[in-house]
Amino acid sequence: MAFSAVHDLFIDERELRVSSNGTGRPILMLHDLGSSAASWEAMTPEVVAAGREVVAIDLPGSGHSDAVADNRLTGFVEHLHAALDHLVEFAGDPIDVVGHGFGGYLGLSLAAWFPDRISGLVVEDPMLPPRSGPPVRARMSPTMAVSGALTTVRRGRFRENVHGFARAKAVLDQLAQADPAWWAGLARITAPTFIIGTGLAHAGDRALLDLLAASIEPATRTDLPGARRGHLSDADAFAAMVVGFLG
Repeated sequence: MAFSAVHDLFIDERELRVSSNGTGRPILMLHDLGSSAASWEAMTPEVVAAGREVVAIDLPGSGHSDAVADNRLTGFVEHLHAALDHLVEFAGDPIDVVGHGFGGYLGLSLAAWFPDRISGLVVEDPMLPPRSGPPVRARMSPTMAVSGALTTVRRGRFRENVHGFARAKAVLDQLAQADPAWWAGLARITAPTFIIGTGLAHAGDRALLDLLAASIEPATRTDLPGARRGHLSDADAFAAMVVGFLG
């Protein structure tokens, strides 16, 4: 088991499951839709060995965490911001964040809305809304909502999670809409940001990641074409990149 401690926070009377391991400065890990904190287990030993603490949460509506009151993207961001003071030893201290997929979108949003709370940011294949133009087709991978739902069913929380697929689709539908205000807000990010594309990224996705990097100062941009999902298929190397960037 990669996590040495598991506990629950209650934010606005809603449960938020937190798994952690290690000591030192914490790194908040935000997973993709349909996943859970367990997706970070493979890279956790390497991060802990480097002297950092891994703090991985089940995002609202995933794993053991209760859903937010509604499926607005702003609701997810506000919920996570409310949790920050409980996730660091000294309330108000900035924290490093690593996000994958939807977790990457949330990490970027936190860094833009609350720049004084985020000290460093790594995003892997982040979900991004179009900057302009008509809505794009919302895409959901077969594993995105289903795998997360099945995991939760096996953990005995079927009744609370039967709407998981609908929640994931609602998130994707919002991310399919052009959001120029969100893109403009990226200029408020002050945290050094590392943007990573993996082998799952298509040419259009990589172009959007390039646009993301151009919208943030300072930002570092790289691709991992040989990795399906960097933190899962090549966990040790990905962890070394994260720790090397965040310090």
